[in-house]
Amino acid sequence: MFSDYFTSPENMKAFDALYKNVDGLQDAFVEYWDVTSKTLTSNPYVIGFDPLNEPYPGNTLRKPDLLLPGNFDRQRLAPMYARVFERYQKNDSESIMWFEPATFPDIVSNFGGIITEVGFEVPPGGEIGSSHHVLNDHTYCCQLNREVCASGEPSTDKTQECYDWHDKRIGTRDNDAKRLGLPLHITEFGACLTEGPCTQEIRQVTEVSDKYLAGWGYWQFKNYEDLTTSAGTASEGFYNPDGSLQAWKVKALARTYLMFTQGTPVRNTFDMESASFEAEFRADTRIGHPTQIYYSAEYYYSNGIETEVIANGQVLAGSQYSLSVTDFYVLLQITDDALNGETIKFTLTKSQ
Repeated sequence: MFSDYFTSPENMKAFDALYKNVDGLQDAFVEYWDVTSKTLTSNPYVIGFDPLNEPYPGNTLRKPDLLLPGNFDRQRLAPMYARVFERYQKNDSESIMWFEPATFPDIVSNFGGIITEVGFEVPPGGEIGSSHHVLNDHTYCCQLNREVCASGEPSTDKTQECYDWHDKRIGTRDNDAKRLGLPLHITEFGACLTEGPCTQEIRQVTEVSDKYLAGWGYWQFKNYEDLTTSAGTASEGFYNPDGSLQAWKVKALARTYLMFTQGTPVRNTFDMESASFEAEFRADTRIGHPTQIYYSAEYYYSNGIETEVIANGQVLAGSQYSLSVTDFYVLLQITDDALNGETIKFTLTKSQ
């Protein structure tokens, strides 16, 4: 398993060398990010830079205090991340760092799933509330313990245990993000293979992400025989070995959601079974752009959609808002200034 490689003495020594700048390794790492960000920062499809995937503390046998919650983030990651962030900013003052906390020990499996707060006191190289940082993390039910994923993916017999794990994981990181004044994005989850277990994993992570208004991105689009997940080198992307699309996986991910909001989002929920969607936001009528809701007609609304806009328990009159529907989006603009600051409830259901 990936975890066996990750905890090997060779891996510990390599990470130690990075953090301690042995033979200038950290200097080279920072220079790498200088060249990479300089090259890609103007690319419109690059939304940010994640300096280090799933960082490991290094040799915790020689430095056991790194196992104390938050210590590794503070002592080793924060200073190195700050150096990298400085290079991002040098190449583009609007660049965004998507930084990850410790993979271990802030997550301790096999003890009921202990998850502690991150150790960052401020965003690396920035300040509380920075508009140039995103806290990102990964969540896999397989991280809970090996029994859950004895077959290589989450067991459907462990549905509640998996949900509780994701809720604890994402909920803790949501508190961390709020303390740092940052958005939260789950940048890895899934890596699963078969319809039942995989749909369960996708549904749980996305529903919990909705609960905390966190963004998310699935791992991964195509199969690269990557051994770094519980799926090993099997096809964990969107395509079967024969090249056909795993439509059930696409359906699980093609959830209705708020893309842009004319104000402050408050709630975003989608029921995969009924395709019913509800969202709430505090309207800011000074914003001259509409709330944009994504929906998938192909997977959920083949007979069309029905919408309703409500404020203060009353269905709004057509004169109070404008609404247009395209093949993929609903655009809702609150036009009545009397509704500024009010909580708007929007529902979208499938036509029968």
